[in-house]
Amino acid sequence: MRNLRLKVFLLVFLVSGYVYSLDVSFSFAASAATLPIQIADDSSRTEPIPLKPAEMSGKSASERADNPKKSNPATSDPAKDDRTAEETPEASAPSESVKPPEADEENYTEDSNDLGSDYVPEEGEVAPATISDPIEPFNRAMYHFNDKLYFWLLKPVSQAYGKVVPERARSSVQNFFSNLAFPIRFLSCLFQADFRGAAKEAGRFTVNTLWGMGGFLDPSAKEELDIPKQNVDLGQTLGVYGVGHGFYIVWPIFGPSSLRDTVDIAGEFVLYPVSYLSPWYASVAVRSYEKINDTSLRIGDYEALKGAAIDPYLSIRDAFVQYRKNKVDARKSKAKQLQSEEGGRQQ
Repeated sequence: MRNLRLKVFLLVFLVSGYVYSLDVSFSFAASAATLPIQIADDSSRTEPIPLKPAEMSGKSASERADNPKKSNPATSDPAKDDRTAEETPEASAPSESVKPPEADEENYTEDSNDLGSDYVPEEGEVAPATISDPIEPFNRAMYHFNDKLYFWLLKPVSQAYGKVVPERARSSVQNFFSNLAFPIRFLSCLFQADFRGAAKEAGRFTVNTLWGMGGFLDPSAKEELDIPKQNVDLGQTLGVYGVGHGFYIVWPIFGPSSLRDTVDIAGEFVLYPVSYLSPWYASVAVRSYEKINDTSLRIGDYEALKGAAIDPYLSIRDAFVQYRKNKVDARKSKAKQLQSEEGGRQQ
């Protein structure tokens, strides 16, 4: 009996951990089509064959200048040779534009590198976000592990669940768990000094809990109240204060992340009320059910992102970092807007 319980627990733990990564993957899958995604490895580039006609022509001209024709003393005309000697240096002297072979090779190498260099945005265009990937072999191995786990376990379970439970009921369950995550959004707004956003989150939580049947309904989002959910998290808060990504990490089960967002995973675990259910495996079961429910509402997003790229690993990495950058930039612009409004009121 204990062996059976252990096996069930391991299966539930794998589902609960891995599906956390889908929250990030599905969030940026819809916007990935608009991103400048790298879809080919550097190994696909071909080295151009250096053709240097200018060098050869310059070299031949210099050889003609340095090696004039040898005259036959038996048949040569002294007067004619004198005239030829006077005219030849002026006619066969190489032009100043001819460069030594070393200079041509150097210039050509620079041009070739420019052709294969990274994307350079035009003036006024925003450069795509990048992230260092020093442990790419490990990350690729974890990507393939998570990919198989999704197609072999999570997707079939979510599809079977979606066939049994109506979509409207699944949406209500999603609203309930979103309402439970109120502490994460509320504290993130406070940490970002967005007191107006924190007040909206508090009002939204109160309305949905009291008039939304514990959060299963979302009356605060209706047109009469129009209290939107704040799209904030702890990793985004660190980014607002200038903390960079660090480097790219693909965690087994948890999926794509970075050094900064790894801290966010730990912080959200502490602030999420479900984490404190007792016994501990009850929390694992509830989180697993939550993620299966969310996945059943978004099946196809990950498949679309993967199918549109030649190298899905690079596509997911670029989409992830661009998605996180956009979230941080949105909060920074909002903070500047709030500061300008407060300054205008004081004046």
